[in-house]
Order: sequence, then C-alpha cells, then structure tokens
Amino acid sequence: MNSACTCSGTPSDDVLVFSEDGEVVQPLIPGSVINRFFGPCPIGSLDGSWLLEIVPRTIFAPQVRGPMRIEVGASSLRVSGDMYSQRRFFPGQIDPVVIGPLERPPIPDPIGPVIRGTDEGEIGEDGLVIFPTPKPWYPAFPKNQYSWYFRSNGATYANGTLTINIVRHLWNRATQEFASTDTGTLTLTCRQNLIIVQRRPLVMEGTLTIGGSTSTVKATKTSPFYRGCAVEVDTMVNRSFPPQATTGSGAIATFRSIYLTAGFDVTVTASETNIPNDASLTNAEMSTLLAGHRQPFTGDDWHLWLLVGSAQGGLFGIMFDDDTVPREGTAGFADATLGNSSVIHASARNQPLNNVPAAFLRTLVHEAGHAFNLFHPKHDVHMPGIGTEIMNQTGDVIGFATTANPYPNNATFNFSAHDRTSLIHSPDPQVKPGWKNFGWGHGSLSAGLPSPVDVAGLNAGDTDDGLALTIDVPQQAFVGEYVTAEVTVTNTGSDPRHVTSLLTLAEGDLVFLRTAPDGEIDRVLDVAIGCGPRPMVTLQPGESISNHVQVFFTNLGVTFTQPGRHTVIAQLEADAMTTVYSAPSTIDVRTAASDTEVAISASTLTPGVGRALALGDFAGDDRARAVLTDLAESHADSDTGAASAMVMANSLARSFTDFRNDTTRKPAPKEADRFLDLAISGRSATRSAALAVTVASPTEKDAPVVAGTIARLRRGAPKAGARSRAAADSSSDIAAAERIAADFVSPQPR
Repeated sequence: MNSACTCSGTPSDDVLVFSEDGEVVQPLIPGSVINRFFGPCPIGSLDGSWLLEIVPRTIFAPQVRGPMRIEVGASSLRVSGDMYSQRRFFPGQIDPVVIGPLERPPIPDPIGPVIRGTDEGEIGEDGLVIFPTPKPWYPAFPKNQYSWYFRSNGATYANGTLTINIVRHLWNRATQEFASTDTGTLTLTCRQNLIIVQRRPLVMEGTLTIGGSTSTVKATKTSPFYRGCAVEVDTMVNRSFPPQATTGSGAIATFRSIYLTAGFDVTVTASETNIPNDASLTNAEMSTLLAGHRQPFTGDDWHLWLLVGSAQGGLFGIMFDDDTVPREGTAGFADATLGNSSVIHASARNQPLNNVPAAFLRTLVHEAGHAFNLFHPKHDVHMPGIGTEIMNQTGDVIGFATTANPYPNNATFNFSAHDRTSLIHSPDPQVKPGWKNFGWGHGSLSAGLPSPVDVAGLNAGDTDDGLALTIDVPQQAFVGEYVTAEVTVTNTGSDPRHVTSLLTLAEGDLVFLRTAPDGEIDRVLDVAIGCGPRPMVTLQPGESISNHVQVFFTNLGVTFTQPGRHTVIAQLEADAMTTVYSAPSTIDVRTAASDTEVAISASTLTPGVGRALALGDFAGDDRARAVLTDLAESHADSDTGAASAMVMANSLARSFTDFRNDTTRKPAPKEADRFLDLAISGRSATRSAALAVTVASPTEKDAPVVAGTIARLRRGAPKAGARSRAAADSSSDIAAAERIAADFVSPQPR
C-alpha cells in the first residue's frame, strides 16, 4: 500500500506547505485537527490516481483530460500528470475512455493472490473489505493525443484546497519530444462527509491558470494506486511462472505485491502455458514469440508481454527494445543456473532459476522494470545507491550476500526511492511500454525530463585513473553504411584490477553516449538488453581486454542517419563502484555519394534490414532476406555487403522457429557456406572475424557465424611447413582473428 501523511485532516486556519521537491516545509501542529461532519478531505484521501478534466468553455472546444497522480507521503506531497487533447466536431462528443473503468480484453484468471476492486469495496487477500470504492482504473488515451506533462513545483493544502505550482512541458507531436516549458497554478478543492462512508468516487473541482488564461477543472479519483498495467505471461512447456515466493524475512511476495510497493497496480495473467519447448532461444525467435503469442489489446491500454522461456547463454533475462515498438516485451530464462558460491543459499546452488522461486520472481520483476524504463542504479546519472533492491543487477545483489545472509534471502523485494519516483511521476512516454526507447528521459540526456537531483549531482560512479577505456570508430561514414567499433579497457595502474568482461552494448555495463550534430545526446544500446551474473576478469598491470560491437542499428534505430559530425564517448561500469569514460571520438557522417553508396544506403534503410543486421538473423522477414542477399551478392567488397553476407550465413547455418505460424526454417549449410565465402573473399582474417562478431547478437555467444568464420579461415590458411613471408603473415592474421572470436565469447586479458 501507499504511504500516507500522518495528518488526518486540515482545519481552516492551518496550512500544509510543500516545497518544490515535494517535502513538507510547514507541517501541522500535532493535535490541531478538528473533526467535522462535513468538511475538508483528510490529506491522505488525496493519495492515488485521478482523472483530471478541463471543462470546455464552448461546445466545440477541444477535449483536454488525462491521468493525474497525487503522492501523499508521511511528510511530502508530489503531483504529476499527463494531459491528452482532441478536437470535438460534434456538441457533447465524449471520449468513451473517460466515462468508465479501463476496459481490457478478456484474459484468463490472474496468477497468484490479488486485490480485486468491487463496487462494494477493495477486497484484500484475506477476503476482507478494506474500503468501499468503485473498481480501481487508470485513465489511458491514444498516444497521438498526447499534449503535455506537468509536475508540482511546490504546493499548499489548506481548508480542503490544494494549490499546486506546476511546471508544464509541452509535447511536439511531430517530433515526439518535449518542445517547451511554462508554469502555472492548479487549484483543487476537496470536501466530503467525514462520517458517512463514501461509495462514490472522490471529486475535486477548481481552476487551472496557465498560458495566460484560467480554466475550470474537475478531478475524479480513480484508484488508491498511481498507475496500472496488464502483464500477460506466456510460459514454455516444462517451465513455470513463480506465483509467489518466500523472501528472506519470511514474507510472501508476488509479482503484483512487489509493484504495489511503488503504488504500481499490475494485473498478472497467464495467457499460454504450452509454448513449444526450445532449449535455447535466439533473439529473432523471441521476437516472433512476442508477435505470435501476445494477446490483442488496444494501443491506449498499458500492456506488457512477459515470456517464461528456456535459456539464452548465461543470461537470466532480457528486455526487447526496438525502434518500431520499443520496450514491448521481456523474458526470464527458467533454465539459467545460479552459481556455486558459498554466499548463495545451499538450496539454490547450481540450481536453475525455475527451481528457485525467489530468484526467478526477482528476475522477472527486474526485467519488467526495464520495460517500464528503469535503469540499473550504476547506469543512472542521478547516482542512486547500489544495493539489493529490484533494479540492482543480480551480480551486485550477490555481492552484498554473506554466508549468514545468502542470496536470494538478502534480496530486497521492493524498489528504491529513485525508481519508485520514476514509476509514479515520470511522463507517460517514458514509462509506458511501447512508447519511447529505453533510456529516453533519463537524467542529463536531451530527450525527456530529468528527475530531481540530490546533493551528489549527476554522476554514475567514481572515475578511476588506473583504468583506461578506448573506442576505435571510423572517422567517416555515409548514411546507411554498416558501422562498427572496437572497445578496449586497459589496466594502466600498478596493481591488478578486477573488471567486468561484458564489453557489449547488450548486457548492461557498456553504453555509448552519442552527441548528434544538432546537440542532442543519446544513450546507444543494443535492441535487446540482457541481464545476468556479471563475469569479472583480472587485469594485471598493462593488460587489456577488448571486443568489437556494431553501432549501425541500435535502440535508436539506424544510429547515424543525420549528416554532420557525431561525437561518441564510451562509458563502462568497470565494477560496482567504478565508471570509466573514453575520450570523445568523432564520426563525420555524409550522405551517400556514388551510385554504389546510394544503392547500399537505399537497401540498408529498408524496414527490417537494420533489425536483421542487429539480430544476426533475418528471421521470417522474406523482404529483408531478399535485400540482404542482393547486398551480399552485389556489394561483398564493402563492409556493409560483407556484413549482410554474414547475416545470411548465420541465419542459414541454424534452424529458426517462427512461433507466429508454427513453422521451422531448416538449416541450409551449403548456402550458408556460399555467403560466408562472399564475406571473407578479399578481406583479411582479422576484419572477417570482426564483422562476424558484430553481426552475431551479443547475447548469443554460440552464434554459428563466429565459429563458422574461424573454421573457414583455417581451411584457407597456408599448409603447415610453408615458410614464405606471406604464409607467416597469414598465420599471424588468423591467430589474431581467433583471438577476436574468443574475446566475443569470453574476453581474455592480453
């Protein structure tokens, strides 16, 4: 449940004053509350979700309404809201969404204990009525009607009147970004019978003064919680969603109860429980699982798809982030196995997550948190503390475990204050699944809105002089050209250093900060964000580890579509407390010039091709397959053509199950070899290997294109006994290629 202000009422001559960060400045004098039969609403009754409506001045005036969230804490009050507007062409036209509870398609019974709303009251898990209110619901409107977001910047509550100083951020529907800011005042009056139990929704009326005019407003309470989302769970056969788990304190936790600690009302329902078994899922296969098994829903409702799947390497879970439909789904891997450390509970050691409900439940809640655009604390520029709450990486939580308090008993099954604030008060485009890309709206980035910054300022960890991070990117590229980067971290100190080996854009520790020619700053990540234990390596003084990554198609879509100078900085969370930054590197991006470049650009910017290059598989996209084939056959002398050939080789070397239509693409090894030959021909072994590891999805360490490339290079190497300089050079080149392939799987110090 939500925390409530300890004040139960407000007499006419007392005033509650809240600062711009929502904390109380002038509290009530204890014992000064005066009971009334009818009077000001107790401040605690304001806590929750509201529908805020602007009363139209004329019958043809636009309809402006949206969700408002009032968070009443023990000594704080914070307000935020998202407003949506539409033109009305007929007198009295009403958006049907605002006149009743949020409707959702019929789905099976919920998983685990829930709190159900009824017209008679809120029913607890023990079956008792908590308080009589209408069924909770959460106003939701079409994204194309989004108009502005507001947040309180100081408030007072006196004699039942709530006066809020608001900062409004206006939304540009063309650019899908916040465009400008202004300020205003929202005043709402709440009075109710303090003796008779209310069975109708609480209603407040008042005014909004902003933009040089004053409007009449009405607010209707819709829920004691702040936001809600339907979570649809699909389960692979022989795996199970943990309906509940026992925490280290002995309490029973459920997916829903954990989110309720943040006032976030999720309804978790089982949709399918018989998805065919697949021992190891590729990202391409999970994408078709999402498309083929997700229940239909309107684009207005909040809906998240969650898969209980088998495995993908050593990952515990993954979140899908795509430029077309970002943050639309997550997966937890039931077969992923916990380690054998003494700080892991004896009953959980060497066990798959499917057998450890507390660990698996935590993973699933964590991945859903990413879908709601929550970061790992170490990646958040606001520098929230690293601890044992939900959004901390499993490796960090295990790092806090001891033999006396082992993992998962030491895990905290709620959200940090920073994440809770984001779930409640960040704008709809930032939180709602399927809207803005992962990372949008966080901290100092250009897009979105920053959260309050505490005394620590904007940071992500302590920098370290004993480690150096370098990034090697091409100095020039044309729009549509395949772009890769090599990242290296080196121990420049005099003592051994333990650092992460996850030098990929898909596994949390590495991110690129890209400044576009127009000054906009973006976090560049992979299209799928994986989570799991963090493997560490020890670098002796002077040693390095490195890896190659593709930055052509990322969470931004095609990363470099804007001609001009782009600046890229790599940021690596070397360990739980240390952040390392590279020096800025510049890429001058130009438009395609020659006929060949124009042809390549036109092909790679075709829908589906960039995604195939990022996933290393064209999946079931026949159009992308045709374009990649043409690129490989017509432009194999370019890196873009070679990368396309690598995608074809990777795709055809393995089977692929399209779960949308229950079909399986069988391997075609001869065709795969033909495309591999096209990619390697005329290219050095090291460059061939670098392209192979960038084409393979970073979370798929067993991608066949990597091993296939090395095997093909070895077959073409000079035979033993050859003593020519060319043979020696070739042998050295192949050895370097083998190191690149090995570092893709597990970077080794050198």
